[in-house]
Parts: sequence; C-alpha cells; structure tokens
Amino acid sequence: MKITLYQVLSDEKIEASVSGDTITVNGEAIDLSAIPDGYKLPASAANNPWFVNGDYIQRVNGVFEFSLRFPVKWDSPDEVRAPGTPIILDVKSGKVRFPNVEPLTND
Repeated sequence: MKITLYQVLSDEKIEASVSGDTITVNGEAIDLSAIPDGYKLPASAANNPWFVNGDYIQRVNGVFEFSLRFPVKWDSPDEVRAPGTPIILDVKSGKVRFPNVEPLTND
C-alpha cells in the first residue's frame, strides 16, 4: 500500500497496520479487497475519518494508493509538519511506521 500523509494540526494519535488487502487504522479494519485493479473509489467509501475526504482509494498494478490524515503538532519538525514534497509510505505488511511528530529537544 502506498499511503500519502495529509498533515493536520491535531493532538490525536494514529496507529495502523497492513495485512493483505486490509488496513487497520486505530483498531478499525478496512477491507479494500473489493476494489479491482485499475479502479478507484471516493475515500468516503471507507467510512473512516482517517481517510482524506475528496481523495480516492485506488488499486494500481495491484497496489492500493490512498491518503490518510496525519496528526502533527505546531512544534513538530518542519520536515514532518510541512514537508517540501508529500510523504508517501510504502507498506507491504505489518505496522505502518509513521514519522516521529515529537518536537526536537535541545538537551
């Protein structure tokens, strides 16, 4: 799965994992297997608040592509909070490793 991160200022936390055609986001499993290769659905079809409204979930050459809301803080590192190019995670299976949003400390 190719997951594009859509940064939002929020104190929420996100955890996700991938298993086959299913992504589990904060404990809710979303089965994407009904989407045929070459097709796309509105992200709202996932009926999950972490998928970005107005975007799509699509399968391209067998790989799912979609955007998830990614909570960041006002003092998160610039490269995470406001990256120059979109952050895209390529996850085959297992835990999704989101970038660290904690501010850098000057210890």
